[in-house]
Amino acid sequence: MTVQARVAGWGTEADGSTVTWTVSEGRKGRRWREVVAHDTDVAHTLLLETDPAGRFSHLELARADGLWTLHPEGDGTLHGNHVDRSEAGVRHITGWRFDVDDVLIVEGSPLGLAAVAHDLRGSLAVEASVIVGAVVVETDGALRRDDALRIQRVSDSRWQIGGWAPIEIDADGLPVLSGNQRRPLELD
Repeated sequence: MTVQARVAGWGTEADGSTVTWTVSEGRKGRRWREVVAHDTDVAHTLLLETDPAGRFSHLELARADGLWTLHPEGDGTLHGNHVDRSEAGVRHITGWRFDVDDVLIVEGSPLGLAAVAHDLRGSLAVEASVIVGAVVVETDGALRRDDALRIQRVSDSRWQIGGWAPIEIDADGLPVLSGNQRRPLELD
């Protein structure tokens, strides 16, 4: 892509969830923002940053289970915290293995899946698959390591990441949702 992405969009998922998103690309990489709602209830809001090579670099996630902040460190580990209403209140995440080619998955986030597909589209041929390590933020608030997450490029635009619903991305790596609408973030 020769022009940096600065796009807003919205659409629906197969389960009827409404997804509103923005993607802004700059010299530090891409900033992916998303809000997912079921009817009038917000399921989560997300800020996901990827570096210029497309790899995960920072996450801020707000859901009913609390606030998440995660980032990889240079020593091959994942760090951050999960703030919630439990007795402890803050769970520190330190030293989770996170190799340079690992991916971060946020369950229920089509934009997060699109970011993973965007990262791999230059290295994975159509109909090919790869096994990668992953850290998954589950919808119930659990954090888990998956050492063998399968990612398949089903077609030029369609991807199957683990057992989650397939995600479709366009030529710029942006998500394609049902009823897809897009607008530029900046005026000409």
